Amino acid sequence: AETPAGEAEFTNYTLEECIRRGAEAFEWKKRWQPEPGSDRSPIKRGAGIAYMAFRSGLGRSNAVIDVDSKGQYFVHVGVTDVGAGAKTTMGLIAAEELGVPLSKVTVVWGDTEFCPYSVGESGSRTTIMTGYAVIEAARNLKRQIAEKGMPAGSAVLTASAEPNPSVAGGKVRQTFGAHFVEMEIDTELGRARVLKYLAVHDCGRIINPLTAEGQIKGGVTMGIGMALHEDLLYDHASGQPLTPGYYGARVLTHRDVPNIEVMFIQSDDGYGPYGAKSIGESGKVPAVGAVGNAIFNALGHRMKDLPISRDKILGVLA
Repeated sequence: AETPAGEAEFTNYTLEECIRRGAEAFEWKKRWQPEPGSDRSPIKRGAGIAYMAFRSGLGRSNAVIDVDSKGQYFVHVGVTDVGAGAKTTMGLIAAEELGVPLSKVTVVWGDTEFCPYSVGESGSRTTIMTGYAVIEAARNLKRQIAEKGMPAGSAVLTASAEPNPSVAGGKVRQTFGAHFVEMEIDTELGRARVLKYLAVHDCGRIINPLTAEGQIKGGVTMGIGMALHEDLLYDHASGQPLTPGYYGARVLTHRDVPNIEVMFIQSDDGYGPYGAKSIGESGKVPAVGAVGNAIFNALGHRMKDLPISRDKILGVLA
């Protein structure tokens, strides 16, 4: 399959599979209203879908791995762990490539004296770019061990990598996903509520299932908040923000988040570390559209102004 503009081919294309398998698991035909807004009851339901293709960011990342005489490996990386589990994922990649238990690997990060350069943990690039560097450094270290043996006494062996991985043949590596949501709308109160949410993603091979699922759920939570709650209000006379903090902006809290189901389709991309593709921000991309489409399916009115708040719902129904 080609990119929408037709300028290049995807490394693999699984969007249709995400849609097909997601629709079956979600029971789309049972939940979707063939005639949007046709239900005359005060409590209306509707289903929505939105899909995405997401390309990760690039930028150089380096890695350095030391091993001491006790067989303990120290993986130095320039990315931090901002909640996405990068530290654990880099440790898993190193342990896999070195062929040692995870308990033998210590990831060193957050110290410019000991850690090599990286453009940072952003753009959903950490596993793809820094993961490559960790693999290459591990391979370099294994070659040294094969030639020299393990270090003795206080000596250490050090290997580094500064890879610049590219996709063969100019192809584009994309993460694909399809989100399905069922909404319930109370037309007397204007209240919109998520009843069911399913996020189906192809992120290649999943290296760390727990953090991968957490990233998708976090992205969906941000998307639902953006669609239904979060707002930045200004005083029209002074131009000063009336919602200067998170509390005033109505960011979703733990108790506000609905149950979010995540399904991974682990395709064989062949280019990322062990076939992995980016995850990061992809969970948020389709969420707003899926919620908006579900509200349209329930009400028969297309809501284009975010957030889709109670007063706006009551306004289109008036």
